[in-house]
Amino acid sequence: MTERPLVLATNDDGVEAPGLWHLAEAVNQFADVIVVAPAFNQSGMSAAFTLRQDIEAERAHSRIDGVDAWQVNGTPTDAVVHGLRHFAPRRVSMIVSGVNPGPNVGREILHSGTVMSAMQGYLRGLPSVAASLASFDEDHLQDAALVAGRIAERLLQSGRLQFLNVNAPDLPIDEYAGVRVVAMADLAVSRVVDLIDAHGATRRRLEFRPGIDVDADTDVATIMSGAVAVTPLHNDLTMHSALAEAASLIGDPDSLISGVVD
Repeated sequence: MTERPLVLATNDDGVEAPGLWHLAEAVNQFADVIVVAPAFNQSGMSAAFTLRQDIEAERAHSRIDGVDAWQVNGTPTDAVVHGLRHFAPRRVSMIVSGVNPGPNVGREILHSGTVMSAMQGYLRGLPSVAASLASFDEDHLQDAALVAGRIAERLLQSGRLQFLNVNAPDLPIDEYAGVRVVAMADLAVSRVVDLIDAHGATRRRLEFRPGIDVDADTDVATIMSGAVAVTPLHNDLTMHSALAEAASLIGDPDSLISGVVD
């Protein structure tokens, strides 16, 4: 009997978040799953990892028979790295992260723990999928998990090394207006709002920006149209089109380091 692939599922909302278990359940249809996630909410942590303090981990309650679960007192990246190094019983074939309540599109991906925890798999040569729902409500998390799981299955079956960012609209799956492969938008769909209480303490939350104008062939426009946005991502932040211009403005490089006084 052929051994099923092993997929590590994580998130940035914490091990108790419903979206994580919906995604794990969807992936468990075609693969064995191990859940390794932060012990508590770590939204907005991007690719941060823990240094200079202990990382503790312990078994967590699993909501799925046959699926082991662990919680890590660290960031989403800590959870993935710890899971790969210490908890996976055999080679992991894929990383999936989500489902996040709230979209991870446009510039939001840069501070997303959901996206960057999946990036850890891609950086280690594993196909990876990050999944988010375009709503802070959780009514359609299971729908988003189902389509993300199907996309993850096709990616794994393809044998290709890709990192796919999946954003589902806030709709039942049978009302989706399709699935589109599109680029990320060069804008932010939400803004950070500071809430100051009577004691002067500040708490931040995200709010959607109203009336944004966005190009049609982007992740933002796609979810606004009711379709699922799939965006292949990678880790190269170089602006290749600006290399020559940057070299021109630098000018003579030797003159920048000549005449240095000891």
